[in-house]
Amino acid sequence: MDTTISAIPRKPKDGQIMIEVKHLYKSFGKIHVLQDFNLTLHRQENLVVLGKSGSGKSVLIKCIIGLLKPDKGSIIVLGESVPDLNEEKLDQVRMKIGFLFQGNALYDSMTVRENLEFPLRRHTVNYSQDQINELVAEALENVGLPHTTEMMPSELSGGMLKRVALARTLILKPEIILYDEPTTGLDPVTAREIDKLIVALQKKYHTASIIITHDMHCVKNTADRVALLLNGRCYTEGTYKELENAEDPKIKQFFE
Repeated sequence: MDTTISAIPRKPKDGQIMIEVKHLYKSFGKIHVLQDFNLTLHRQENLVVLGKSGSGKSVLIKCIIGLLKPDKGSIIVLGESVPDLNEEKLDQVRMKIGFLFQGNALYDSMTVRENLEFPLRRHTVNYSQDQINELVAEALENVGLPHTTEMMPSELSGGMLKRVALARTLILKPEIILYDEPTTGLDPVTAREIDKLIVALQKKYHTASIIITHDMHCVKNTADRVALLLNGRCYTEGTYKELENAEDPKIKQFFE
């Protein structure tokens, strides 16, 4: 097993720790996906986890939100140990996390408004209809789609679907947002628009985000810090420029 670590130093960032993953292992039968993986997300930070397709990026995200249970290791999210939480406590933590699915996960039979209202109606807070209307309007305004309220998902383009999914992610004002391949399947122009939107929303709401991607333009445009997932481990981390200028061939392959 290759345990080489890049010469790029890990640079701690001041501020509150939102997510801390330590010595995480996850296998599926004989396939070892995550092997002693470590990661820390700080307050108001966009952290990109970069890796090839099939490297375990989405598995990491699913472990963080409790959809998968790790074989070993700790996952602390907002001060809570995710693998040790019961369903009720886990739901409480998830309410503070927005998750943008790769496939958007909108309900085809619901209008845009109904898709955005859905998480509000599942929340333990009893929102009035006026409050719901205000939150829906604000969320759609944030993503530049105020006119789509009564449209069906089938009437929207790929980029519009991604924006609506992001609006739904934001509607509960999460402290953390997890993006799973946010630009996959989009044309280059639309993908760059989503990049800009991710950064704009981070600045407006001061969220901390983990962005899972292998899109190097997305990495460059959104990352405060980049963690490279290689052979199941966090091989190295640093700014985009630090990794881009690295001499290590295992890092350089992503920037060629």
